[in-house]
Amino acid sequence: MSYTNQLATVENGSQWLTCRVQYLDDTDPFSSTNFPEPTRPPSFTFNIDLPLCEQISGVHRLLKAPHKIGDCTLQLSNTSAYLDLDLSISEQREEFESFFADGKRNSVIIRTQLSVRVHACIEKLYNSKGRELRRALFSLKQIFQDDKDLVHQFVNADGLTCLIKVGAEADQNYQNYILRALGQIMLYVDGMDGVIQHKDTVRWLYSLIASKFRLVVKTSLKLLLVFVEYSESNAHVLMKAVQYVDARKRGHLWSNLMDVLGEKDGIDTELLVYAMTLLNKTLSNVPDQDTFYDITDALEEQEMEAISQRHLNKKGNDLDLVEQFKIYELALKHEDGEEEGGDTSTAAGIKWNRDRKKSEMSVDRKSRRRNSLSNIPTPDPVPDDPPTPEPTPKKAPDPVGSPKPWAQKRYNQTNGIVDSDLRRTVKLEQKRLNTTTSYISSNTSLEDNEREKRRKERMLKWSEKERSYRRQIRPKLEDIIESERIKLERRRNYLNTEKTAQNNHTVENGYTNGVTHETLDVPPEAPAPPQRSYASSRVLEQRKKQREQLLMQQ
Repeated sequence: MSYTNQLATVENGSQWLTCRVQYLDDTDPFSSTNFPEPTRPPSFTFNIDLPLCEQISGVHRLLKAPHKIGDCTLQLSNTSAYLDLDLSISEQREEFESFFADGKRNSVIIRTQLSVRVHACIEKLYNSKGRELRRALFSLKQIFQDDKDLVHQFVNADGLTCLIKVGAEADQNYQNYILRALGQIMLYVDGMDGVIQHKDTVRWLYSLIASKFRLVVKTSLKLLLVFVEYSESNAHVLMKAVQYVDARKRGHLWSNLMDVLGEKDGIDTELLVYAMTLLNKTLSNVPDQDTFYDITDALEEQEMEAISQRHLNKKGNDLDLVEQFKIYELALKHEDGEEEGGDTSTAAGIKWNRDRKKSEMSVDRKSRRRNSLSNIPTPDPVPDDPPTPEPTPKKAPDPVGSPKPWAQKRYNQTNGIVDSDLRRTVKLEQKRLNTTTSYISSNTSLEDNEREKRRKERMLKWSEKERSYRRQIRPKLEDIIESERIKLERRRNYLNTEKTAQNNHTVENGYTNGVTHETLDVPPEAPAPPQRSYASSRVLEQRKKQREQLLMQQ
C-alpha cells in the first residue's frame, strides 16, 4: 500500500489523506507510558495542502486528549519522527511514504512538544526532594532511552547544568542515578557534543574519582574512558578539567587518580584497570611532548614508579592490570628514546602518537625518572699514585695577660673554633644589636605605620560594635534583674508570713513548750509587707522609660 493509493481527491481538486490517530499521555514526563490510547484508534482525514497546525485541533477534539492544545505536536508511530506543524503533508511526503510502505497499521500520535517536556523535567529536578527526586532521577535514563530527540533538546536547555547542581548536593545513590542518565546521554552524538562543550560536566566526573564509594568511582572512570576514546581532542579537554580541579584543592595533577592507584589493601582490581586504561589513553592522545612530560612528571612525583613496580612484581596479579602498567612503562621509554629491541609497541597493542610535537626547549626533554637516574653520582676512579697527605694545622698560641679571663680567645687544637664562653658572649651581643636595629627600623618603616593604623581602625570598629551591643542588651538585662528582684521579694514576704502564722497558731493552742519568739528567730509581730501603690508603679515605669531613652541617645 503506497502513499498515492491512500490519497482521495474531491470535486474541488483538493486531496485528502486518511490516517489512524492516537494520543500519548506524557503531560508528566516522569510518569508517562509508552502505550498510545485508545487501543482501537479512530481515523482522521487530513488535507495534504493545509499546514498541520491548522488541523491538529480537530485531532485533539476527536481523541479528547488531556494535553493543552498549544503544547501538542504530531509524531509518526513507525519511525518516531516528529512532524513539522508549520508544513503540510505534501511538503513532508517522504515521511508519509515510509509510513504507508511498511504495510502495518501505523498511526499518527499526538503528544507533548519536546521543549515543553524538557522544561518540565528540569523544573521537576530543581524543585523535588526526597523520594520524589529519587524517582525522577531513576526514571531519567529510561526517558532518554525511549526518545533520542529529547537528548538534543535537553542539552540545549542547560540540562547538564541542572544534573551537576543536583548531583553536587546529593548522596551517592542520587549520584549513581545521575551517572546512569549521563551515560545514556553520551551514547548519542548530540549528547556527547554537549558534554564536550560543557566543561563543568568533565570536571564533576573527575572530582567524583575522589569519592568514598566504589560504585561512584567506577562509573565515573567508565564515563571518562568513553569520553577520551570518543575523540583524540577530548584528552586535551580532560587535562584542562584535571588542572582546574587539582588547582582549586591545591594538590598535584592527577592526584585523584593516584589516590586510587596508591591504595594497597582492599582495592577493587577492576577499578585499577579502569584508572590505568584512562591514564594510558590520555597519554596516547596527548598532542605535544611537553604536555606528555608534564603529566608523567606529576605522576612520578607521587611515587608512580614504586606503585608500578609493586603491581608488576606482585604474584597472582590481574593480567589486564599488569598489561596496563607495562603499557605505561613502554610509553615512557618510547618517548625517552629507550625502546628495547623489537617492535614492543605492536606486541603490547599500543597506538603511539607519532605526530606528537617535540619539546620546544633547546635541550631535548626527558622524563623525570630518566633524569633522576642520570643524576646519581658515580664513584671516583682509584688513582694510580697515592694522594699526598694534607699538612696538619698548627696550634695557635694562647693569649697571655688578658685583662678579662672569661673573654680569652682559646682555640681548639684541630680546627681553631672559638671557645664556648666567647661564642655565647658574641651571640648575646649580636642578638642585642639585631633586636635594636629591627626595633628602630620597624618604628620608622612605612609598613609598620600602616599596620598600626589598620590596627587602630580595627580597635575603633570593635569598640563601636561593643557599645552598640551594650546599648541593645542593657535594657533587657535591667528587665531581667528587676523581675528577679520582685520574685525574691515576694518569696521573702511569703516565708515571713508563713512563720508568723505558725507562731501564732502555737501560742493560741498552748503548745509552746518553752519555745519563745527569740528561739524561733521570728519577731513577735512581723510587720506586714509594704504594698506598692498604683501611683508608685507608674513612676517606676516612667523612670525606666527615661533611662532607656538616655541609653539609646548615648
